[in-house]
Amino acid sequence: MRRRDDDGYTLAELIVATTLMGVVTAVTTTAIVQIYRSYNATDTEIEAQTQVTTAFRVLDQEIRYARSISDAGQLDGDHYVEYLVNLDDVDTCVELRLRTSTKELQRRQWAKNTGSPAPTAWTTLASSIMSDLPFTVIPADSNAIDGFRYQRLRVHFTATVGTGPAASSRVTDITFTALNATADDNSGTCTEARGVSS
Repeated sequence: MRRRDDDGYTLAELIVATTLMGVVTAVTTTAIVQIYRSYNATDTEIEAQTQVTTAFRVLDQEIRYARSISDAGQLDGDHYVEYLVNLDDVDTCVELRLRTSTKELQRRQWAKNTGSPAPTAWTTLASSIMSDLPFTVIPADSNAIDGFRYQRLRVHFTATVGTGPAASSRVTDITFTALNATADDNSGTCTEARGVSS
């Protein structure tokens, strides 16, 4: 039987059409929300990885050629470690600090043996960093046969970017070997600037 032009739709047909439209809308909305969450998660993971990579690149270039590394220590809740390198033919002390109040891994330097230390301003290598024990110095063993005749510095921290379900964390646990640091005790290396503001 043919419908006339002025025939409408039945209530059952409208309910079915509305239900189908609601299902399609719900599926589409869920898909869009998932894509948005996935994008945010990927973005925060990239940012966290970038923080770690930047810090690693700077530390690897310097610590590898350090002549000595101080014992790690803590002052006013912040963690410190220093190492001695030659930068532009000048004996230079480099200090790393994990500032707990701002959750930043920071670096500064000053010329060694110039009287009172005059450190540069702190530069931030990575932010949103947390660690209970960020720096561990492993002393040189001059009698070692297994290759650990040099001082080593273990850097361990977690970088967290974002909040809530979109937060992403990256754990960094790297041990750098100072190929020029063979002395058994370098505990006093460049520690004179701890607590000196810059």
